[in-house]
Amino acid sequence: MANPLAGLRVLDLTRLLPGGICTWMLADLGTDVVKIEDPNGGDYARWMPPLVDGQSVFFRMNNRRKRSLILDLKQPEGVAVFKKLVEHADVLVEGFRPGVMARLGCDYDALRQVNPRLVYCAISGWGADGPYVHRSGHDLNYVAIAGLTGAMAEPQVMGGQIADVGGAYIAVAGILAALLRRERTGEGGYVDVSLFEAALPFGMFPWVEAVTTGVGGGQGGLTGGAACYTIYRTRDGRAVSLAALEPKFWANFCAAVERPDLIPDYLLPERQPYLRAELAQIFALRTAAEWDALLQAADCCFAVVNPPGAVTEDPHVQARGLLGVDADGAPWMRSPLRLDERRADAGSVPGYGEHSRAVLREAGYAESEIEALIEAAIVK
Repeated sequence: MANPLAGLRVLDLTRLLPGGICTWMLADLGTDVVKIEDPNGGDYARWMPPLVDGQSVFFRMNNRRKRSLILDLKQPEGVAVFKKLVEHADVLVEGFRPGVMARLGCDYDALRQVNPRLVYCAISGWGADGPYVHRSGHDLNYVAIAGLTGAMAEPQVMGGQIADVGGAYIAVAGILAALLRRERTGEGGYVDVSLFEAALPFGMFPWVEAVTTGVGGGQGGLTGGAACYTIYRTRDGRAVSLAALEPKFWANFCAAVERPDLIPDYLLPERQPYLRAELAQIFALRTAAEWDALLQAADCCFAVVNPPGAVTEDPHVQARGLLGVDADGAPWMRSPLRLDERRADAGSVPGYGEHSRAVLREAGYAESEIEALIEAAIVK
């Protein structure tokens, strides 16, 4: 079966992680993603270490299957070229602070005059309005204000980019919804993605608990307060996760460790200090490997905590073909999108400006016009 979005073109003006992941997923769904980069180095992610063959591994991870055009949008001639590209585009994704595209004359109101069918997706830290609209920010700031950092017993840097990746997923969902509406109405639309707002649903349970019961950081049912849903240390110092929330899983766990006395009232708040202390002593009796062998067979929602480098070797990851390493030593990751049991291949990574000429030819520029744009440094 053909890719569901084959034949659609995406203009990608984003840098770094959220927009990169969004357009990576759209590329895996079949779109032609044209990454428009500025003449002063392009996407910052290209040059972020670690590097393999002079190119960032992070950039290679989420920019496969795209094409690269270098275009100077600070010049009126560059804006004119960009608007010509917009005429034939289906989706535009940008990640600037609100107001930047308007100053270039390329905000949604301007571009929908060029192409009424355009789906315009703006990814920003705080969204298109509100008192924080012009604040700078990164993932750590968004999850801090969203309450995720404060939900932990000891606030610390999280183990992944929650708002950035969550924002990418929200962007993909919004774009697909706008494209579906366009099929019905013929009109494009504006998708406003706030990375901060994308982080909020991840903190739904601790927020509800705090508002309704006053439970604080690290004491909620899903943030370490419940003995049946937290992290423990084994005899060999490894971390393991137990998530035996439902009665059947808790009963299976207690049977496996031969402690049926722990089964009653295991979710009562007043029982949690005692239960956590008991389980800490129990888990300290065996190694992580021993617990894994015992508790996987018990079916009680148990898993050993993988350090990042070990994820590649996980048998489930290998069986599903999720991660790998290229011959030159650069890691790669497939997007989690699956459709009809098929997965997109990893694809190639665009060189900086590799497809400038090809994209301009497709837009209708003659070779002499392309040469003139290159000579004027509007295009590289």
